[in-house]
Amino acid sequence: MRPLALLVALATAVSAQSVPEVADLGEIAGVVTNAETGEPVMGAGVAIPELGLGAVSQRDGSFVIEDVPAGTHAVRAAAYTYHFETVEAEVGGEPVALDFALHPGSAAGCASHDH
Repeated sequence: MRPLALLVALATAVSAQSVPEVADLGEIAGVVTNAETGEPVMGAGVAIPELGLGAVSQRDGSFVIEDVPAGTHAVRAAAYTYHFETVEAEVGGEPVALDFALHPGSAAGCASHDH
C-alpha cells in the first residue's frame, strides 16, 4: 500500500473509533425543585462529572444535558445552600426524564452531604 493511502486508511479507522455515532447519543432532561416547598430551583448545576457534561437549571427549574453517550452515568445536581444529590441514569436512544428534589441546608455543609 502506498504511504498516502495507508495514512488515509489509518486516520479513517482512528476517527471512526473515537467519535460516537449519533444513534449512541441521548439526552437527559428534567426539573430541579426544592424538596420542602416544591418550588423550582434556578441556577442549579446538573452534571455528569465523568464525562464533563452538564447544564444549569432555568428559572422554571428545567435543564437539558444533550449529546450524552449511551450507558449508565452518575448525574449530580447541586445548588448553593442545598445538599447535592447524585443518581444513576441509563441513557439510550430515548430521552431520559430525571427530576431532582434538593434539600435545603447550610452553605457550609452542602458539599459534604449526598442524599
